[in-house]
Amino acid sequence: MKRKQIVDFVIAVVLIIVGSVVLTFPLLKVVNVKYIFIGVLAFYGIMNLIQFILTSKEKDYEGLLTMIASIITLLLLGFLEVENSPMNLALTLFTWIVLMSLIKLKKSDYYHDRNKPIWIFRIVTLILFVLIGLLSVINLYYEAEVQILVLGFFYFVHGVLELIDPIMNYLLQKNN
Repeated sequence: MKRKQIVDFVIAVVLIIVGSVVLTFPLLKVVNVKYIFIGVLAFYGIMNLIQFILTSKEKDYEGLLTMIASIITLLLLGFLEVENSPMNLALTLFTWIVLMSLIKLKKSDYYHDRNKPIWIFRIVTLILFVLIGLLSVINLYYEAEVQILVLGFFYFVHGVLELIDPIMNYLLQKNN
């Protein structure tokens, strides 16, 4: 595996672990949705900044753009009072999903321009990401424990979808 694939793989596994940890918060009676969401977004932004720094020689700006999307969403989250309104939480998550979808679409276009067959998998994972994101946004109108479970599930599945890219790149390179 190339260095970029290894870094992408490790970041995806860490995202799966973060989603799993968020899923355990209601059991631990940690139910402050705003602070959990801020923590996940901040951690996600930091991880993608590290990913960008470690893979900067590859001229891949997906990590940097993802960090910027997380910062924009964190700023929006800071301005909105999320604790009292599931609508604001849904709006914030929807904003992050839209920004991430644009970034993922740009990455798919990058692969398509270079005639790499991985672009098909990227489009499929993009569609799955949007669908799961919309389902998560729609289901944020319950009590705090359910909101945390929905966020945990969303970030867990997002980590799994992110794991597909380095695995598929490795398998396609191995076959060539």
